[in-house]
Amino acid sequence: MFSKSKRVNIVITFVLLFIAGIPVWWNTTTTYRSNVDFTEINEYYNLKDNITQSKWPLFKQLFNQVGPIQHDIEVKTATEYSLSFTLLNSDPSDIIPKWDFPYLSNKYIQPFIEQISDIANFTVQSKISHYATLLKSPLYDSKENSYYIPSAFLSEYINPNEWQLDTPSTNQPTLNFIIYIPKTTQSPLYIRSNQNSNSFLIPQWGGIIIHNVNNNKNKNNNGPIDLTNELEDQMVSFKYQLKELLGINNENNKNNNKNNEKKEKKYLEKDIILSNDEIDSTIKRYTAENINVSISTLYSLSSLIESLPNMLVLDNIRDQVKVAIESLGRAHQCLEQSDYNCALQASKQSLASSESAFFDKNMLSQLYFPDEHKYAVYTPLFVPVCFPIIAGIFQEFKHYRNKKLKK
Repeated sequence: MFSKSKRVNIVITFVLLFIAGIPVWWNTTTTYRSNVDFTEINEYYNLKDNITQSKWPLFKQLFNQVGPIQHDIEVKTATEYSLSFTLLNSDPSDIIPKWDFPYLSNKYIQPFIEQISDIANFTVQSKISHYATLLKSPLYDSKENSYYIPSAFLSEYINPNEWQLDTPSTNQPTLNFIIYIPKTTQSPLYIRSNQNSNSFLIPQWGGIIIHNVNNNKNKNNNGPIDLTNELEDQMVSFKYQLKELLGINNENNKNNNKNNEKKEKKYLEKDIILSNDEIDSTIKRYTAENINVSISTLYSLSSLIESLPNMLVLDNIRDQVKVAIESLGRAHQCLEQSDYNCALQASKQSLASSESAFFDKNMLSQLYFPDEHKYAVYTPLFVPVCFPIIAGIFQEFKHYRNKKLKK
């Protein structure tokens, strides 16, 4: 039996353990949640069908003006896009190609990017890759002495995922543009379709052009073959594909994917310029989509935080949400003044801030650490500590009861 002094020490230990231990445990396990204000977003989202009652009534007017935005082909809206151009050679034993991509880019791609630079930032990179084969051999046309791929079965012959393009690792959308040079034993290679085109578009991914190199060029030349001049028309085709992927309408050129090799070079260089109407409609479209995505993202973030009470919400999340909402307000003010360029820049800021808050790495980590995991972690630690404490309390209670009965 414990002596009185030992009993007092045990009681003091228990008291100190609970007085000091519980607050320490509470502070170390409590999830910090900054006070994020989603009031304006929730009000707007709940009044989508009656926007005139909300704080931003002109947003619905802009959405109606632009019309529904379909993403069957167009890439999702973003503040930055990465454009990857690849010269893909099937067999380097047949030919070693080279190109002056800076020249081609400055002549055909950069002028177009400069015209649409307000909607997003664009980074351009290029490379030459080798050893890219088709999934199966193309069909042979004995009359034309050429090979072909039926357009309806392109996916059975070409799968870019098998080519190991080594695209950049980024959170922003990457659009891929590939010039594929088939091996000599499969040349010339064409896509057989009603459009007489040797290029095709992959929705939300990019475009591919099959380029047949004149084999006579390489008979007396074992060094690299410069294809720069041959690839000028292909760069114009890429420009059309980029326009379609970005959702930029071109009323004067509805058949953008037709073979541009038949066009005159002067027409190609002139045709790269966008009209003012195209630029204006593009600005309105991206402004509307940026606003719509920002509001949807913020509303999803609000629902996520509300549904997960133990989710970590740091102050930077609160600040990002505040910036996003303030940018939406600024975009609406710009629309009131019919300043669409101003509205576009504000919508881009809102989009960047809302997505930065939603995809914050600290928040994402909490999605994979529910309460059940916490119980599994703390139970093995607390049970061994609590068992002797409970046993000691029970023994003291038993001693106190026996002592009381003796009296």
